[in-house]
Amino acid sequence: MDISVFHLILIHVISITKVGAQNGDQISLKVKPLDGTAVYGDVSYTIECTITGTQAKAWSWSKSSIIGSTTTKISSGSKYSIVIYPNATDLTINSIIEEDEQEYFCQATIGVGLQFQTMSRLIVNGGLLTVTISPAKADVLQGQSQLISCFVTGEPVASDIRWYFTPTGSEQRQLLYTGNTAKYSGGNTQNPSITVLNFQSSDSGKYVCSASNAVGTNTSSYSVLRFISDLNITASLTSYSAIVGDSKVTMSCKINGEPPAIGWDWKKTQVDGGSAEIIAQGTNNAKRQIITSATNPNLNIFSITENDRGIYNCRANNGKRHFISNPVNLKVLESSIRTAPGEPETSSYVEFQIGITVILSCSSTGANPPPSVIWLKDDIVITSGTNTTTSGNITTTTLTFTTSADDNMEVYECQVDNGFLRRPLIKTTYLTLKPSNDPPGQPLITGSHQYHLGDSIRMICRSTGGNPSPTLNWLRDGNVITNGISRSTNSGVTTSTLTFTAGLEDHLEVFECQADNGVLNKPLATTTYIEVYFAPKVPVLTGPTNMVSGSSGTWTCSSLNGYPAPTISIRIQDQHYTDEFVIVQSYDVIDRSYTVTGTLDVVPLSDKSGQTLCCHVSHLINNKVPQSVCLQLSIEDKEDKNIIIYAVIGLVAILLLFIIIMAVLCNNRNGKPQNRNRDGNDEELDGNRQEIHYDETSESPYQIIFVNTTDSRSISGNSVRSIP
Repeated sequence: MDISVFHLILIHVISITKVGAQNGDQISLKVKPLDGTAVYGDVSYTIECTITGTQAKAWSWSKSSIIGSTTTKISSGSKYSIVIYPNATDLTINSIIEEDEQEYFCQATIGVGLQFQTMSRLIVNGGLLTVTISPAKADVLQGQSQLISCFVTGEPVASDIRWYFTPTGSEQRQLLYTGNTAKYSGGNTQNPSITVLNFQSSDSGKYVCSASNAVGTNTSSYSVLRFISDLNITASLTSYSAIVGDSKVTMSCKINGEPPAIGWDWKKTQVDGGSAEIIAQGTNNAKRQIITSATNPNLNIFSITENDRGIYNCRANNGKRHFISNPVNLKVLESSIRTAPGEPETSSYVEFQIGITVILSCSSTGANPPPSVIWLKDDIVITSGTNTTTSGNITTTTLTFTTSADDNMEVYECQVDNGFLRRPLIKTTYLTLKPSNDPPGQPLITGSHQYHLGDSIRMICRSTGGNPSPTLNWLRDGNVITNGISRSTNSGVTTSTLTFTAGLEDHLEVFECQADNGVLNKPLATTTYIEVYFAPKVPVLTGPTNMVSGSSGTWTCSSLNGYPAPTISIRIQDQHYTDEFVIVQSYDVIDRSYTVTGTLDVVPLSDKSGQTLCCHVSHLINNKVPQSVCLQLSIEDKEDKNIIIYAVIGLVAILLLFIIIMAVLCNNRNGKPQNRNRDGNDEELDGNRQEIHYDETSESPYQIIFVNTTDSRSISGNSVRSIP
């Protein structure tokens, strides 16, 4: 307040007091309330001002900030209403807002130049609501419900609650429809918190709570919910067969889910039960290897033996739950030659009626190891309603299901696989409500399976019928082949011919022919395969070449990387060995070739000396001469060997005896001399003699030390050279 004004008021108050005192009455100016409160958004707030002891000739209202600033006069209008009475006045403030928090002054004029003033302070409570949210982040398992608490405080109270959602991976915020009681619970003024029901991946994202009141709208921070799904773990075929000696077996494991797996391993149990063995994450040794991958932690097993048979499960966890795959039963068969499965056999099409039960059957003949036979629809393996049986060397899988209208023109695919070929063999069939000439005929492939490396290969695929005529495509590993293709159509038969030169990369490859004219939901398909014969590497023969008659010898002959498996034999000169020659065969699943190793353990006699030990490898390709490798043997007779040994021992003994005799003679000769002058002149010697002393401290009795004397004389005419 301005000081001059304060002084004026003070003078006026004094004057009023004097006037009142002279008249005998006390003048008083009061406001009600003296200190009042209002809530932001209130309709109005009224201050009453009353004077006693006199009457006011005029009234006025003014306001000033609580912290002190310029005083502003108030006039009646939409914001303020002033009512004046003879001895009172009221100030009504309409539509309370935060700026109405002021000090209000009531001024009464009681005479010329005489004013009396008093103040009322208004505090305005409330404003935008405070909105907080919890939790800030949470991982929610699939199918569970998640509560997001929203705390709203302040005045005026909330008149509206809204929730907003931004999906994971999106920047677009959207209003949640909390009226969907199947998905949400709460989210209103009575219960601002919200519960997300049956949480799914589409519910993953950021959530915001918004609260509105008369002041305005305020929002919370984010609550981030992350979707945690059940990890979908799929292992390779439920039954897998290997053969003793195989270089490697790979069991695949595919993991899908959010968040991704953070840990994985494999568990092995025996078929007949017993304790489980855990193959830990990170395993990488000569026997086992787990691929380091959160989506494909495949298990490799090397150098297959019977001990590798068992039931295997792939396991994973994502920090929230642990999951386990379907079991894989690894069967290990005795060592034998691998063979490809027979091509799948199924009907060309099946006529059906809606709502009836249909049985699809697919079979494959032969194969070592036995194959798996499975059904697929839209590239997804069908497990429900399937049954597999084996009769002799024929494996059959049936698929039983109840049809619907959606099955019309639906294509079903049969796959046959035993791990020998690079890919499964397939054949398709389809369902139809009414037989028609519109679909193409099932493709038929002609051509041989066996070729030699470098041969020219010609495979022909035919499809009969179809309206319109179908297009035939050759595929390899899912990719359409464009080189070496020729096509023709004659008398309703569409033909496609594939020609190429056989290379190692074609060995055990599967080629697919597809027929499609757009009538069926998917193309019809048939496959074939080729085996490329190629010679093994030059054989390796190891073993001793110098021997003593009657001693045992071991020779090993190895033939590496040939197909088909070669035959090996071994002989010494004209004598062939069969019972003594142990042959082991192994198959390398990476190179798709055979290694054959033979070991011979015999005791050759001296009559084999000078003869050759030879290993022969026959690969039966174009009737070529077998590959051979030989060693020249040198075998000494045992008696002759003993005579030589005895002679050497005798010579060594004679030499040692001679050395001992010479040492003794030297010792006797170099000992102390006997007295030659019994008259006491035994200290004198002849001229030029060199004195010889025996070193009694020497560790060796034969060591001699030569010492020079000042009076040297000759001894018996023999001179001894002194050592300086």
